[in-house]
Amino acid sequence: MGLPRPGAYVKGAIRFPDNSQGLYKVTGYGVLSGEQYVYEADTANNYDHLSGASNCHSTCVKMLQFASAHGRQQHLDLQGVTVNEPPYHSFVVYGDEQTFSMRVENYKQVGSWYWQTDGIELYRGSTMKNTFFNANDDVLKMYHSDVTIDNTVIWKNENGPVIQWGWTPRNIDNVRVTNTHVIHNRMYWKDVKYNTCILNSSSHWENMGSTTTANPSSWVRNMTFENITVEGMTNCAIRVFALSSTENIHVKNLRIDAWSHLDPSSQVSLLKRYSNSSGQKVVLGNETRDSRGLKLENYTVGGTVIDKAGTNWAADQLGRLGFDAETWDNWNAWGPAAPTRTRSPAAGSSTGRPPSASTARAAARRTEPRSSSGRAPPCPP
Repeated sequence: MGLPRPGAYVKGAIRFPDNSQGLYKVTGYGVLSGEQYVYEADTANNYDHLSGASNCHSTCVKMLQFASAHGRQQHLDLQGVTVNEPPYHSFVVYGDEQTFSMRVENYKQVGSWYWQTDGIELYRGSTMKNTFFNANDDVLKMYHSDVTIDNTVIWKNENGPVIQWGWTPRNIDNVRVTNTHVIHNRMYWKDVKYNTCILNSSSHWENMGSTTTANPSSWVRNMTFENITVEGMTNCAIRVFALSSTENIHVKNLRIDAWSHLDPSSQVSLLKRYSNSSGQKVVLGNETRDSRGLKLENYTVGGTVIDKAGTNWAADQLGRLGFDAETWDNWNAWGPAAPTRTRSPAAGSSTGRPPSASTARAAARRTEPRSSSGRAPPCPP
């Protein structure tokens, strides 16, 4: 489907129910607008607002909805289109997600006033570049392997995080997101939510408060998020409620202008290992020994580098890193120079709290050099 010419303005949504075609095309520099739909416009309820059900993930209007065939590779070419005022999720694929790939360029989403107006979920082997998103839920949904994204501008409303890879246990490998520019955001929560911050791996959508919904046999690994600039104030940097075993997550050049005007306890970053119903916890890569954990390289707040070998990283300090004490060896934070290896402190390891500032200073004095060549929804998806 192509919008016929630049300036075309189409009121409605588009559903592609036939999964037999190998190539979908949605191209052209026009606008596809959902302005005439109500919030959660339910196709099973005469397009009125959702009624008599807890959600309408299967029946609500999506601005772009596709069907994917089982066992048959399909591809979507999505270029140039602007989606305006989505009434719910703006983009969804039903069917076999493993056989659907996408190339997205110069795509824009605006007017996302309602909750659940997510960005785009990119499927295995997909690419996206040069896009703009005004979204009011998870914006960049990193649920699949072999995905690259470059040059994204984001206007973020209240609900959900900027980058999301959680909600359920997943197998994800080889993801690279570069040059993400958050020009404004309205995330401003006094309570510590599971699905917020710039980077997030949320707890399970079926029971967000449960810590026993993980699958240690699934793996999230080799994800790089490089050059994230957050203008103005934001509420928190990163919260990972790990539902899958996780290793080699590299966050490089995360630049936050300032924290919002809340107590530091509302802005804390978290790193937590969840377990399955039998009590088996997920595995986190060891950063101290193997350089396979969570790396925060050149993470800055107000231009100041947050350094684990210093004293400004803790939950009540500038870095707001309130990671669980048991994860001490699973993460590091350092500036532009080569990182140092911070050994596990004796104090704080059994308290359930991050090590104290005095412990961090003692650890900093016991550092040793390491080679810089190491590699480094509220809605369900």
